[in-house]
Amino acid sequence: MRRMFISGILILILLCMLTHPSVVIDGGHTGLELWYESVLPSILPFMIMTSLLLQNVRGKGICYLGLFCGLPVGANLVNQQYAAGHISSATANSLLCICNITSPMFISGYILNQTFQRQISAFRFFLAIYLPLLFFGVIFALKDRRRQSMSHFHNAPHTLQTISVSDGNHVSAASQPASLETVIRHSLQVILTVGIYIMLFCIVISFLLTVLPEHGVVPKLLTSLLEITNGIYLIMKLPIGMQQKTALIAGLTSFGGICSVLQTKSVLTQKGLSIVHYICIKVCMGMISYLLALLLF
Repeated sequence: MRRMFISGILILILLCMLTHPSVVIDGGHTGLELWYESVLPSILPFMIMTSLLLQNVRGKGICYLGLFCGLPVGANLVNQQYAAGHISSATANSLLCICNITSPMFISGYILNQTFQRQISAFRFFLAIYLPLLFFGVIFALKDRRRQSMSHFHNAPHTLQTISVSDGNHVSAASQPASLETVIRHSLQVILTVGIYIMLFCIVISFLLTVLPEHGVVPKLLTSLLEITNGIYLIMKLPIGMQQKTALIAGLTSFGGICSVLQTKSVLTQKGLSIVHYICIKVCMGMISYLLALLLF
């Protein structure tokens, strides 16, 4: 039954694509343009440099670079550190929720300057985004300290474990550093996957906008959850007050959108990393950012 349902959905999507080729082309063009002009130059250099930095710096501290580089760089850092055995599964899942966030450059450039045209306080907007990170960071730090205390109490052995990666090979902390060509190849694979996700979601959004009522607030609000850039544009077009628009955009920025969830999942090659845990925490962060923005603006 499940296979028949999925097949029916795919056939329906294929028929829509065949009957509305202009929508597919326009949506695909928008997605690729967004990827080429914004995502590729802002993420690929950071992904290559952080991967090279991992050859010399180990431990959970390096994962915090994701706070400045944007997603899915943070998830990629956590995945690589966990794969090498430098951090535990619990620590990796905690860091994944904290370090894999929307880039500050995207927030400053696209949201504050281009979307709001500097009409709102940048400090208060960043506060609405980063306070939930600080809140969950403190919680995870306390839990991590408690786990370490329990580990010392029970005299647990502190050995690095070999972790199975997606291709069936094994890596450990003692493995040889990857070459520059390998790092670039892996980074290009990740960034290409990100681009494909953005393109597909832009096509889906284009289809939804052709069938949704022009003044429907709730349907367009739900559509905005699919992809952050298009979502911000849709929110700004809604017939609601500026305070609500600011709060909704803050919540969406903190959550990242469904497209960002799939981008994150695409770089998680380890079985111990939970995408469900990541989604739950990100939804909570988005709700907190929304409420904070309502109070701050």
